[in-house]
Parts: sequence; C-alpha cells; structure tokens
Amino acid sequence: MIAPLDLVAAATRMVLDDYAETVIPAEASTNTRELRILDPSVVAADLGPHGPVARAMQGHALRFEDRPSQRAMAESVVELYNNGGVGLLEAGTGVGKSLGYLIPALRWAAANGQRTVVSTNTINLQEQLVRKDLPFLRDAFASEQNVRFALLKGWRNYLCKLRLAQATLLGPTLVDDEASEALEEIRAWSETTEDGSLSDLATPPRGEVWDEVAAESDLCTRNACPHFQDCFLFKARREAAQADVVVVNHHLLMSDVAVRRAAGNWDDPAVIPSYTRLVIDEGHHLEDAASAHLGVTTSRRTLQRLFNRLDRRGRGLVTTLVERLSASRDLLGTASLDVVTQRIVPAVRASREKSDLVFDLLLAVLQSDAAPVMRMNDDFVQHPVWKGGLHIALTDLLRELRVLGDSLTLVSDRLQGGDKRDDTLVMLVNELRSVARRLDASADGLVLALRPPATVEPMVRWLEVKGREGNIAVTAVPLDLAPILRDDLFTRVKTAVVTSATLGTEGDFAFVARRFGLDGGAIKPVTAAFASPFDYQSQALLIVPTDLPAPNEDANRHFAAVVRIVADVARASGGGMFVLFTSHRDVRAAAESLRRSDIADEFTLLVHGEDGRDALLQRFRNSGNAILLGTSSYWEGVDVPGDALRALVIAKLPFRVPSEPVTAAQCEAITARGGDAFGEYMLPHASLRLKQGFGRLIRTGTDRGAIIIADPRVITKRYGRELLRDLPPARRMSGAWSALERQLQRFYGRT
Repeated sequence: MIAPLDLVAAATRMVLDDYAETVIPAEASTNTRELRILDPSVVAADLGPHGPVARAMQGHALRFEDRPSQRAMAESVVELYNNGGVGLLEAGTGVGKSLGYLIPALRWAAANGQRTVVSTNTINLQEQLVRKDLPFLRDAFASEQNVRFALLKGWRNYLCKLRLAQATLLGPTLVDDEASEALEEIRAWSETTEDGSLSDLATPPRGEVWDEVAAESDLCTRNACPHFQDCFLFKARREAAQADVVVVNHHLLMSDVAVRRAAGNWDDPAVIPSYTRLVIDEGHHLEDAASAHLGVTTSRRTLQRLFNRLDRRGRGLVTTLVERLSASRDLLGTASLDVVTQRIVPAVRASREKSDLVFDLLLAVLQSDAAPVMRMNDDFVQHPVWKGGLHIALTDLLRELRVLGDSLTLVSDRLQGGDKRDDTLVMLVNELRSVARRLDASADGLVLALRPPATVEPMVRWLEVKGREGNIAVTAVPLDLAPILRDDLFTRVKTAVVTSATLGTEGDFAFVARRFGLDGGAIKPVTAAFASPFDYQSQALLIVPTDLPAPNEDANRHFAAVVRIVADVARASGGGMFVLFTSHRDVRAAAESLRRSDIADEFTLLVHGEDGRDALLQRFRNSGNAILLGTSSYWEGVDVPGDALRALVIAKLPFRVPSEPVTAAQCEAITARGGDAFGEYMLPHASLRLKQGFGRLIRTGTDRGAIIIADPRVITKRYGRELLRDLPPARRMSGAWSALERQLQRFYGRT
C-alpha cells in the first residue's frame, strides 16, 4: 500500500493504472525547420466566397454562407499560431467555430509540420469533427495539401484481441453463461469492425463483460503480442502519430497532463502524441473536466466489479487460476496452489466483506443526514462513525488488500521464473495483479478522501449516493485547479486556443481567465468575442413574465405558474418546445402535473430520464408537436434546427445549488479572502448556463421562435440586467403573463 502524498498524486496513480508505460509510435521525423509565419488574411480567405470551402460546398450541393465573424475568428487563431500564447475566443451560435480553428490548424501543419490537438467535451462534437468537418476539409484542400486527422480514445475504449481470445478460451470458469454469449457476440464483431472501439458496437455489453476484453495498458505486451500488427489501439495510435489534427476529449487530455506530470516529460509522446498547439473546444467545461480527472472517486460499485472479476459465485479469475493450477503436476504448481487456496482466496473473501462494511457504515452516515450528498469538512475526522466501526473496517480492508497484492506477486514470480513456463497461467496471474493494483489505488483514494493527511493541499470531499441502485461513492477533488491548468497545461504549449459559444460574462473574460489561472502576470490571454450572424431581433422573441412569484420566495406557487405557462406556450406554438429545469425532481413533478391535465392529450410529452437522450431527441424531431422536459444535458450540446423546435421555456435561472459540495467550498474560499462569492462565482456560472440554454432555440439563419424565462428575478433584481446583457439581442418583452400570452399568440400567428 503506497500512502498518497497529495490528491493529484493519488489521482495520477489511478491514471497510470490505465496508461502505465504508454508508448505512442514516434513521428517519422523531428521537425527542426524554421517556422513559416502564416498570413491571417490568406487563411481567412479560405472561408470566403471565392475560397476552397465555398467551391467544395458547391461540389457537395451545399449552400455557402459568407460569415465575416468566422473569418475574423480564423484570423485571430492564425495570430495565436504565429505569435504563440493563449486565446479565449467566444464564438456565438452560427459562427462556425470548428472551421474557424480547423483551417488555421491544417494550414499551419502544411507550412510547419506541427500537429494540433483538438479537445472536446462531448461525443457529439467529436463525431462532427471527424465525420463531417475534417473529411469535408480533406476534400476541399485535396489539390493543395494532404489532410491527415485521427480520433484518439482512451485504452479501455478499444478491444484487446489477446484478452478476447483468453476470455473465450477460459469462458466456462471465468464468466457466467450470459457473459459467455456476449463474448461470442464480441468475437464475431471483432472480425468486421473497423476501429474496434466500444462505440462501434451496436449494443454495448455489460460493463463486467467489457472488463474482460478491454485494452489495458498494464496488461499489454506491446510488440511481443501476436496481434500487435493488427491491434485496434495501436493502429489508432499510429494514425495519431502521423496526423495533422488529433481529436481527443477533455478526459484524455487531462490523462495526458497527469502522465506527463508524473514523468516530468513534456516533450515526448505520452497518452497523446507530443504537441505544442492545442485547441480546447467547449472550453467552458475544462475546469469541471479537470476537477473530475485530477480528483479521486471510489465507489461501492467500483470495488464490487473488481471483486467480481476475482470471484463471482464460483466463477472468475481466482476460480480459473485454481483450476489451472490443480491440473498442474509439478511441485511449483502445487506450491502456488497452496498460496492461492490458503492466502488469496481468503483475502478476496475478507476484502469483499470489509469493503461492504465500510460502505454500509458510510451509507448509514448519509441516511442519518437525510440527504443524498454530504460534504465532509475537516471535522469529519471527529464523526462518531469512526468509533462506530469505520476505523477498524477501513484498517482491516487495507490489510487484506495488502495480503492479496503480496500473495499475487509471490505466485506471479514463481510461475514466471519456473522452468516450464505456462503462458496461460502467467496471463491469468497478470490479470489478477492488474485487479489488485486497481483495488490498491481505489483504497488509496478511499483513505485520502476519508482520512486525508494534514499536509494535503486544500480539497473538497463528499459522500454521495448515485443512481437508482443506491451506489455510494466517496470523492475528493482539488479546491484550486487554476495553478495546475496554468503550470501543467497552458505554459507547456506554444499555442492554446480555448473556445466556446459561452466564455464571457458581464462583457469580459475575467471569470474564465481566473478559473484557468490566466489572470496573473505569467500569461496574459488574448480575448475576443465573435458575434452570431443570426438576426435575433427578427428571429427570436424573449419574454419575461413578472407577475409570478420568484422561485426562492414561493417555490410551490412559482412551480404551478411554470406549468401553466408551459401549457399556454404549447397551445400558442403548437408544441415543438423544450422546457428546461434545473433539477430532475422538477422534471418529474412537471411531467406528473402535465399528465394530469389535458395538455398530454393534445401534445406528445417527452421526459428526460424516461428514455435515452438520442432516442428522445429523435422522437422530438419526428413528432412535430412534442413538449420535451429536460435538465442538465439538454441545456447544451443539443442541436435541433428547423421548425421542430420553435419555443423554449426556462423554468428558472440556473444558479448552482449553494449546498453542492464544490460550490459551497468555492464560495467559502472566496468569502474567506474577502471576495463576493455570489458575484464572483454563482452569477458568472448562471450566466454561462443561461446562455447555453438560450442557444438551443436559434440554430440556423431561418429558425424562428420564442424564449420564455419564467423567473421574474431577471427583471426585478439588479443582477438580472447583467444576465440579460450577456444574452443574444432578441426582441424583448416583460410584464403580466396575460398580456404577454396575447403577444405570443400573435408571434405564432394564432390571432
């Protein structure tokens, strides 16, 4: 057991379990030539009416739209490539920001042989880049340059052919009958898939099944593997090593940062090929992604899945190992079998029992607090649960895991050092050691979150029950990510472009600059906002009713008013509307209220959580008159252009929940230094979220619709003016709902 020195070190250890000794094939040559400066106006002309983009659109029977703001953005990106530095570039809906940064990246690669890494937060944007935008630019630039690009995913996203063969061979003792059938389906798929990634499977298998066949860095034998030449993962990495643009997600980007921090090597390939030019799209998510990845989370389900890999009702790695050793006739096999039966089997059983006890005790703490989330402050060390059994249970769990790890190491050393090496046995033991390492890393995270050393850096810790199955998790994340982002990301590259449709608040970029560590003298970011080309004055109507109670004053009456407004708007617009809430509880309550009324008979009601997001959106598009009630993921990353979406109701201003652990800790830290937590943290976050929600409605130059913000605070409170100022310049109306409803009916031609 390695005692973690700090939070980021513990998080990095978990990352290294997935990416240990990651090797990306080296580039064909090292570029040492003098850099060629690009002419910003020439690159911007690529996007103009006489450029290759316009010509390619004609060839694809697409309608070209000249977008001055897109060309201006491309010029700014080129300047950042030429001069270096960090840019915070906000590009409003419709600017076409992806081409605004991809074309400079490709032209820079052609001129200087340097790749750009593009990081996104969502799968949807990744797919847009690699399936639409980059293939289009490859065709558009075909006569001028060879456009090479690659999508790179984490190790566990890829199938390992060697592990699949091993799992199939050992199936009867390794997994149950249902999982054996799933393995056979994966084997058949492996012979036809192009990239071997989990997302290519029509129906993803259970997590327990994929655990047996996913690529794992610490199990990979690299070029000693018989499948190395046709390995899905290394094929993707070879393509990435030769690419001009490598597309990743924020999770993989932060994994790369963690591995480079641990190795102290910022120049060679790591999780991602070496790079000096970086674009972070959907950049408003960067801090949250860094928090999730540079923190640690250990849950009951995580440990259960690991224990189930070892033994689950008589099947698993331990059972398989016992069977293989029992068939061995040599003394070494017999001696190893004794270690397994006398030490490993009891240690697995005891570890599982102690783990269950630890999480049962933590669940009791949450239940006594009568909340699904409980922040653990410094005084948690004095909580009665420690004397009530948690201290002993945690200590016992760590001891049993140490016994398990030491015993597996002993067996592994014996089998690998024997005269008659059994490769299947060695692979089995390596699998067992891999599980033991992950158990050990999870235990480190558990200790750090529950019982941190006094020297650890400031962090936020909490207990939480997740999902319908009541999975309890323990999490710890760094309180201040700004120094890490500044020192280990932005200062390590020559160019970093952070872009999003929502970066600025109150007319500037001070908030995100501060959150990213770019507000000091070390790095002064270039900032710019590129306005949407849409005519919001004629396309959109923003309505704010002021005769309903504020949600923080009378929540019940406000909610009833929102439900009434939803029904009125639906009848005015003929459906085709999103209703955005800030909690799943409100979504469920609204669905129940609307279903009790006749509105559910007139319109198709779609409810977040009752089906997958993609399925609900497809039903919404096909319906024509649907009302979709959503929260969280429906505020952004959803694109429904055209007449299918023609109305948007925002139930209340999207302030973060003050009691949420990270929010509470951030606000306390700001207050402790004499700052204004509401103005410096709560309000900017609400502004960014509100802009994202607003942006769901108008997606093209021909879209038309109304947005209703059913929260009078946006008018009655002084901060409301700031929130409205950050929104696109739609035609605005406020007042009594009865009068506004008539205006709304005229807008939709109902009167």
